[in-house]
Parts: sequence; C-alpha cells; structure tokens
Amino acid sequence: MRRFLSMLVLLAAASGCGGDGDDDVAEIKKPMALDQVPAPVMKAAKEAAPDLTFFAAYEGKYQGQDAIELKGKTKSGKIKELEMSPGGKLLATE
Repeated sequence: MRRFLSMLVLLAAASGCGGDGDDDVAEIKKPMALDQVPAPVMKAAKEAAPDLTFFAAYEGKYQGQDAIELKGKTKSGKIKELEMSPGGKLLATE
C-alpha cells in the first residue's frame, strides 16, 4: 500500500498537480470557418503578414482575453500563427 501511495505522489508531481497555478494550460480553441472571421480581423491579419495564405481560424483566449488565431502558410511552406483581438489588433505571432 505504501508503494502504491508513493507511486501516486510521483505521478501527481510529474503531471503538475499541486502546482502554483502558473503552469501553461492548453486552452480549448473552437474552429471557425475563414468566411466567419470578422472583416477587420482578416484585414489586419493580411496587413500584418501579407506573405501568408490563411487556411484555418480558431476562437479562443490569448493571455486571458478573447482572441482569434489565424494559421497561414508562406510560399515556402512554413506555417505561422497570428493571435488577433476580435477588433483586429495583432496580439502575437508564432
């Protein structure tokens, strides 16, 4: 029984249980059709990254605020992501 409890403690520590809450937690992103992305968001994204052809969009959160993530591909095939506010402000690029 003691060995079982020790194993549970090790598993909990390895999975991040009992942390201080600052760990990065995967946010749930809801897919959205590109034609549903608000026009100001798409316009700002195209201005911020004119070399990208956008192929996917997701609704979600970025640093606690509502955001739209746009994924695009360069001519050379590299995939980049833009985090945009619902009003069309560029929040981050990856």
